[in-house]
Amino acid sequence: MVTYVPLSTNPRGATIIAVLWTMMTLSLTFLSLRIYSKLVRARRFWLDDYFIIASWILLLVSCASSTANARIGFGLPIFQVPPENFLPFGIQSNISGFASIIAVAWSKTSFGITLLRLSDGWMKWFIIVLLVLLNITHYLSGIFFWVSCNPPAKTWNVMLPGECWPTYTTVNYSLFVGAYSTFCDFALALLPWRLLLRFNMYNREKIGVAVAMSMGIFAGIACIVKMTTIPQVLYGDDFSYDSLPLVVWGFVEPSLTIMAASIPMMRHLFKAFRRDTDDDSFQPRGPSANTAATTMTTGNNSVGGGRENRRAAERANVNHRAEMEGASASVAGGGRGLMGFFGRGQGREVNAAELEGGRRGGGKEGRGKGSGESLGDKRVGV
Repeated sequence: MVTYVPLSTNPRGATIIAVLWTMMTLSLTFLSLRIYSKLVRARRFWLDDYFIIASWILLLVSCASSTANARIGFGLPIFQVPPENFLPFGIQSNISGFASIIAVAWSKTSFGITLLRLSDGWMKWFIIVLLVLLNITHYLSGIFFWVSCNPPAKTWNVMLPGECWPTYTTVNYSLFVGAYSTFCDFALALLPWRLLLRFNMYNREKIGVAVAMSMGIFAGIACIVKMTTIPQVLYGDDFSYDSLPLVVWGFVEPSLTIMAASIPMMRHLFKAFRRDTDDDSFQPRGPSANTAATTMTTGNNSVGGGRENRRAAERANVNHRAEMEGASASVAGGGRGLMGFFGRGQGREVNAAELEGGRRGGGKEGRGKGSGESLGDKRVGV
């Protein structure tokens, strides 16, 4: 039977609970908006969606385990933790660490799969190798929580007789995994820029998409900070009291990755929010617009060509819209490109052949000016 410790006497435990549940709420908000964005456009779920949902569930398991540990004394100096709490303390610590490390791997794998569906050639193979090694290293790190002692039960019950791996082995491998995880964060954050350089788009559109897909760099920064805490905690004498920064930053990293991987998929929501404003911007407003409208009306009355002028104005508006869509859709190649991938607010994919001026057959409906490089006629509707 365990003895619960009041959080009022365990301020470090209270801090752990506050930070972890705050990050859980934020990551759930971003993930929910990502899912809502797909449902409202009637897009089916892909493998990257399942990976990121599973990573959030694992993060929830880690958060619940760390919360339970804080309730029984995690955060206090070890000599203040009731001895009867040592066994559940060890089991829940292993569960929390295992779930957190796998959540890191799956959240980054989710974004890597997203990039796979937009890449080709050497870039695709680079991402595949990156993800395979990422998962292997993190799975091994998770398994080591349970098998680094002989007998294995000693990993969660320190009172048992037996031997564990040397501390430097655990520290060195943990630092290696953290360094590789950081490399993956920066690589996956920079690849979208390399991908977008090939296409003709308005600079504002190109930069916006690239920045949205590069938010994972913050997860890489969190991982670097986490790595600085590993030697202090593992070489220290008091895991309970010293582990606050490691637990917090180890949890912040996958939370930020989930948020970063969800932001590009929320682009549809941002565009929908701005749609009314953008539509209104095509209507004549202000003194200069009124003057222009008055001039047009006068000209219509005097020349008698009012109907023709109105048609010309409507065609100009339509062409201006088509130019903007064409520039955005130039990344689509022969199917559903980046703009279709992130959603255009109408629940449909972009036909690049139409918007690029009938690139394949000179169709009359092609009105876009973009002529970007093809993505290999990929079908990537999300």
